[in-house]
Amino acid sequence: MKKKILSLGFSFLLTATSMHVLISSVSSPAYVSGISAAQPYSNHTGYKYQTINGKIYKRLWSYTYSRWEDPYWTLV
Repeated sequence: MKKKILSLGFSFLLTATSMHVLISSVSSPAYVSGISAAQPYSNHTGYKYQTINGKIYKRLWSYTYSRWEDPYWTLV
C-alpha cells in the first residue's frame, strides 16, 4: 500500500512538473537568445513637417517601419 501511494505521488509530481514546463513555454513571449524581442502590435505614425518657399507641408512617417506612409508632401 505504501509503495502504491509513493508511486502515485511520484507520478503526480512528474506530471505536474511536465505540465508546468509545457504551459510556461507556450505562454511566454518570444525570446531571441534569452533576450525578449519586442513585437509591436500596431503601426506608430506621426506627421513630419517641412517648409518650402514659405509654405508648410506635411507627410506621414511610420516610426515602426522607418519609412514614409504618404507618397507625397501635402500642403497644410
